[in-house]
Amino acid sequence: MTFKPGQSGNPKGRTPGRRNAKSVADALALLGEMVASAEAPLALRVTAATALAPYQYPKAPRLLRKKIDLPAPTTIEEATACIAQIGVLAAARRIGLDEANDLVNFQKAYIEAKIGTDLEQRMLVIEQALQNANINLGVTVSGGLPVLPGTQIDMPQLTAPPPDGNGGGE
Repeated sequence: MTFKPGQSGNPKGRTPGRRNAKSVADALALLGEMVASAEAPLALRVTAATALAPYQYPKAPRLLRKKIDLPAPTTIEEATACIAQIGVLAAARRIGLDEANDLVNFQKAYIEAKIGTDLEQRMLVIEQALQNANINLGVTVSGGLPVLPGTQIDMPQLTAPPPDGNGGGE
């Protein structure tokens, strides 16, 4: 739908002195213009260049400064041994503390994932065994509460059907 002059959502039009939205420069383009402008003060150009740099040059990946041999763990015990080895390397100043911390976090992530996977597998095995055995794991309540000393209150006796021999009460 095309509006005729004076018939848009703002019948009075743009306020005098207000810039047209199409004429406002993109923020990165504006920073680029500031950096390239010879008339802009040096401090402003440096600040603009600092703000613009991460968009032109992404951070380089962090790499270990020295090669170390850590086996890829296949068990929790191996990951724990790797953590101990990382501690020894950091103590001997063969790797920095930040590098050691990052490597330990990788090993911890492996351990947590392995524990989660192992637990899920064990639960599946138990659930399957329970389904195959058709065992009722209902709760059986027997006995009652003792009489409260010094009171005239008779405590109720709880009764339940006798166990059916399958470990359950019904």
